[in-house]
Amino acid sequence: MRKHTILTALALTFSLIIGIQLVITQVRANGIIADVDIKPNSLLLKEGGHGKWITAHIWFSEEDYDVNNIDISSVTLEVMGGHVPVSRYNIEGNILMVKFDRGMVIGFLWSMIQHMSPRVKSEVTFKVTGNLNGGNPFEGSDKIRVFFTQEEMIFP
Repeated sequence: MRKHTILTALALTFSLIIGIQLVITQVRANGIIADVDIKPNSLLLKEGGHGKWITAHIWFSEEDYDVNNIDISSVTLEVMGGHVPVSRYNIEGNILMVKFDRGMVIGFLWSMIQHMSPRVKSEVTFKVTGNLNGGNPFEGSDKIRVFFTQEEMIFP
């Protein structure tokens, strides 16, 4: 009887350890965090203003992941509920640089503009999402300031 109890306890312990390892692997596979730096740091919401692109520099702090394994076609910039696809990209070393159409980004920001006074500036989170070639999703985000007039950029 005692031998049966010890074997049952060992089996339960072993199952628990395997289960925890599977959960950790699952969370890690579904929760790859990328480091993201969005440029420009400030965005003037005006037609024809300052540049054609919003640029995101993406890299992984964890050595297990490599930007060369990112499925570029899966990468999008999420802004105010909208998704902007990659227009251009380049990989230099361990950093993926992707460019998104500035006009499309501003189009998604108009919903925010309608609820704010013209003199208000706001901080907006831009989230980059995508998948690695193996299918594992990743995401990262950065905040930038949004301005409505040139004066606000000069005198924040």
